[in-house]
Amino acid sequence: MGAARPPGLTAYNGDKWVLRGFPVMPDVFPDQNALVSIIIRSMARPTLAEALDSIAQQTWPSIEAVVVNAQGPGHPPLNQTCGRFPLRFIDQGQPLERSAAANAGLEAAHGHYVGFLDDDDLLFPDHVATLVNALQQQRPAQIAYSGVRMIAYLPNGVAGAETVLNQPFHLPSLRAQNYIPMHAVLFERALVEAGCRFDERLDRYEDWDFWLQLAEQDQFLHVDQITACYRNFGHSGFGLDADVTKIAAGRAALFDKWRQRWTGAELSEALAALLDGVIHRQAPRPSTESPLETLSARLNEQEALLREILAQLDADRQQRDAFTQNQRQLAELTGQMQYLREQVAERDRQLASFYQSTSWRITRPLRGLVKTLRQWRDSGSR
Repeated sequence: MGAARPPGLTAYNGDKWVLRGFPVMPDVFPDQNALVSIIIRSMARPTLAEALDSIAQQTWPSIEAVVVNAQGPGHPPLNQTCGRFPLRFIDQGQPLERSAAANAGLEAAHGHYVGFLDDDDLLFPDHVATLVNALQQQRPAQIAYSGVRMIAYLPNGVAGAETVLNQPFHLPSLRAQNYIPMHAVLFERALVEAGCRFDERLDRYEDWDFWLQLAEQDQFLHVDQITACYRNFGHSGFGLDADVTKIAAGRAALFDKWRQRWTGAELSEALAALLDGVIHRQAPRPSTESPLETLSARLNEQEALLREILAQLDADRQQRDAFTQNQRQLAELTGQMQYLREQVAERDRQLASFYQSTSWRITRPLRGLVKTLRQWRDSGSR
């Protein structure tokens, strides 16, 4: 009877558990001196400190944090260390688009392995160690990725629904849709030296394009463990309030680039994977909770989310009611002003008619005499 399956390994071969699709390799000891560069493209968000803390807590002993100033002038200064690890701040003195900032980080990275972390996401403590160990045990693999827990945040900053992104590698699916988060991947810097770069012509999906470039060099090694957290605030345009027009334009730009490099068969496989739903399938996971407990927990989560949505809707309704009341008051004031204007105009007409009347003209000499007598009286009294 075979040994129990260790976490993260998906196929049993003789007396060894291995990652499915890769040959059994002899036991190797991980090279603890292998330097790993974690690149952060920083917009100086308040969450940057939390991202750096998650690097500082990594169990792998040899890491450098490479922070690229994507904001431009005004970025706060940073320490030269990130916990026990060195930190290098790359500042080109101007704002950088996402692809340009990523390339600046790649140029500055010294590590044998390279990974990315957005300044609003988190790595769990064993993230780097898990991926490096997987790569070193499955040589000559050069690219590995793990599962990520995604939390979608509401516009008011409250955490909403959670999703696990942890699908096995499937190249046709990757061609159809980007299902691998940016910070899930660790790869050898040799792939950068081989020419893989972020396409600075792309405003969106620059990571997807980079994964497709890496996939031309080597197969992705999937490690079935959740080692990071993707906090989707919508900063990159893919949140709950995403601009679907811009997203569609970004996807079209990527497909326009790659359709000239894919064969008809590869395009057909990608379309079939998308229609078949391979991308969105989740591998079944054992649970220690009973079905009733699991259902109750999910209902509680949905209830909390519903309360947040209802609260937001109620706030919106109150704002609409206040706006309607202000509009009503404005209409009333406008009506009153119009009435006063009409009254003034009517009195002006009456006054003009009076000045044009016969009686006003006949009594003009008398009015002149009265005026003269008043002046004489006033001068006599002085």
